[in-house]
Amino acid sequence: MIHDYDPVVADGTCRTLFRAIEPNGTVYRNSIVFDAVATQGGVLCTNGKWRSLESDAAGTTPFRVFIKDGIRRGSAD
Repeated sequence: MIHDYDPVVADGTCRTLFRAIEPNGTVYRNSIVFDAVATQGGVLCTNGKWRSLESDAAGTTPFRVFIKDGIRRGSAD
């Protein structure tokens, strides 16, 4: 499960810290930065790049977030 996922838009990016928690309780602390693209009266957070805060793990994600009027909707497509 993903917890504390609350992207903030500033300076052309969407950023957030978040936790990924496995069913056995193992917690991974991470950060992610997306490109912020103005579209359809909101902001599309796309091209995400994440990194672990506790190790050298890093990668990209197809996950995208659309933010409009304070409402966030996510999609892996």
